[in-house]
Amino acid sequence: MSARSGRRRALREFARTLALSAPSSAEIERLDIALTHASFAAERSHATAPLDGHGGRADADNERLEFLGDAILGAAVAHELYDRKRGLSEGKLSPLRASLVSQSALAQTARRLNVADLLLVGKGERRTGAAMRPSIIGSAVEAIVGAIYLSRGFEAARAFIAREHLAHVKPAAGSDPKTALQEYVQAKYKEAPHYAVAAVTGPPHDRTFNVVALVRGHIVGAGEGATKKQAESAAAAEGLQTCKRRPASRVR
Repeated sequence: MSARSGRRRALREFARTLALSAPSSAEIERLDIALTHASFAAERSHATAPLDGHGGRADADNERLEFLGDAILGAAVAHELYDRKRGLSEGKLSPLRASLVSQSALAQTARRLNVADLLLVGKGERRTGAAMRPSIIGSAVEAIVGAIYLSRGFEAARAFIAREHLAHVKPAAGSDPKTALQEYVQAKYKEAPHYAVAAVTGPPHDRTFNVVALVRGHIVGAGEGATKKQAESAAAAEGLQTCKRRPASRVR
């Protein structure tokens, strides 16, 4: 059995564990891309044929699928929380959503699904154990969501998220937007986010704090609240979404 046919067979088995019945060749190709890290793609020729043997790939690694899957994941989780947590205000729903889409939460799902077993990473990354790093396996789950969305639509992606992620994930105790942003930024850029008070308005007994969240010196989120802590939490929630949607080259 060739390496390519062995990879195809493993991906078909994986698709079945994800409850994706009768996956097409295009779906298997998308799963292959979703499980290909940029470090692996950089080591191979971009002329490598895809699994189905038809032309060149539009994507060599999972970064674009991760970008798409992140948006689908956020929408699906927000939808589920809106339906299930009818008594919660927006201020309480936002940090709950942030914890459920955090890298640590996604890594829990990745480990349960044994994503690392199929994830292709570069030789150097493999030697350092990067294939098990929460930021990498968590991003692979987002890419899988993107692949399912492209192949079967939003409802199929939402069902997958509810079945394979929300039904099992256990957010870290005390998880909040600041924790989620710090976790993401440290994994992505090897540094911590910072917060700055932009303005304080109102009389001493009724103040409103306006705070900005900064990553690499760039403002990624802003928030306000009756306390500095509340404002930082709001800024972090916005900052997390900004960082996950902005290409790394634009957060310097």
